[in-house]
Amino acid sequence: MGNVTRRAFLKGSTICLTALGGLRLGLDPRKAKASWTGSNFVVYLFLRGGMDGLSLVAPISGPDRDPYVQKRPTLYMRTTGATAGLPLSGDYGLNFAATGLHDLYQQGKLAVVHGIGFPIDQISRSHFDAQDYCDLGTPGNTRTSTGWLARHLESVGQVPDSAQIPALASGSAPPLSYLGRRDVMTLDDPSSFHPNGNSGTTVDGQPLYKASTMITINQMYAGSGALELAGTGAANTVELVDSLDLADYTPSAGANYPTTGAGVTLANQAKLIANVAKHDVGLQVATLDYGGWDTHENQGAGDQGTNNNQYAARVDGLSQVLTALYNDLAGSGIADRMVVCVQSEFGRRVRENDNHGTDHGSGNPMLVLGGRVRGGQLFGTFGGLGDGQLFQNEDVATTTDTRRVLSEVVSAHLGNGDLASVFPGYAYPGPLGLLPGDAIFANGFD
Repeated sequence: MGNVTRRAFLKGSTICLTALGGLRLGLDPRKAKASWTGSNFVVYLFLRGGMDGLSLVAPISGPDRDPYVQKRPTLYMRTTGATAGLPLSGDYGLNFAATGLHDLYQQGKLAVVHGIGFPIDQISRSHFDAQDYCDLGTPGNTRTSTGWLARHLESVGQVPDSAQIPALASGSAPPLSYLGRRDVMTLDDPSSFHPNGNSGTTVDGQPLYKASTMITINQMYAGSGALELAGTGAANTVELVDSLDLADYTPSAGANYPTTGAGVTLANQAKLIANVAKHDVGLQVATLDYGGWDTHENQGAGDQGTNNNQYAARVDGLSQVLTALYNDLAGSGIADRMVVCVQSEFGRRVRENDNHGTDHGSGNPMLVLGGRVRGGQLFGTFGGLGDGQLFQNEDVATTTDTRRVLSEVVSAHLGNGDLASVFPGYAYPGPLGLLPGDAIFANGFD
């Protein structure tokens, strides 16, 4: 079989785009449906808007408790009653709405990393710059031509032909972490897949839109040349996307994705990832976004329940979805293949503002979830909440570079040791010990 030229590949991509009614694909048309068995994958979940980490993971005892309560007279995490923080290791508690995440923590499947961010000379409180720094993996530089996930995929070499979906963006658009990569499937809702319109008429038991598309493609591209192979790839893609329709999806082991509340959209995106993972089509990386975290006002007092607390409602949605995703894959026996990294572009200031909200800050926790994760632990160093301990007398200090966590996941879980390519200019100091391997526990930038 001869090589598909770039021109022919682009033509094949156009066929895919036409057939899929705007679905963004860059799949090699020669890829067969054989599985890429045994491959691990990473889910990168980004909380856009700047999630207030001090309302998710907070001191419920110890030396930081008093300054925390003083600086957040309405927002502070309670220690008694229905909204009391759920105890973690040491002096820290988890938001009361995160009951599912707390269960996973107790099961040893969820870890929390303190003080995530970038070095002080690369910190930005701008949503746009800070998000770009995270997605591109090049803090201080927004002109990078590739994202960190794209560089990971590039550095591992040729994607096997058996990998039909090595990269998935679950949502309406791919994040910048995929910038520069062509083989990314961007898919929001497979049920809306109607390339030729759907009148309800069927042909040989198939919806008219699908039947007409398949007939047209098979008639136009029936040969063995590069363009014909591209057409065959488009036909295979039509079949694959049709099989991902979530209307016919049943989660494993009774996993309960939310159907109401703040997490519904996120739940559908997570179900799509789970469905793709179960199809065993070579998934290596997947992304999804969960916005609504820019809580400058009326964030929700620490003694308010989820019904009248916008922050707690979003935490509840996040917790339900991640719990369902983990249980779904655990029920299928593939939870050990998945690691989920959850982060936001920055944290919020320690002191609440006059509008009972919080403004843009710096250091923040990261959540790391998976079957192989050494969970039930807190990693990194919490910088402290005393006046002399805050970054610029305002923020939780950044003590662990976000690239350190992602580097450990890329190397220890995905097996990619070329970290200099994935995160150029970053001197990886070694793992925190989040995953099995030769763990060297070290905090901060040492």
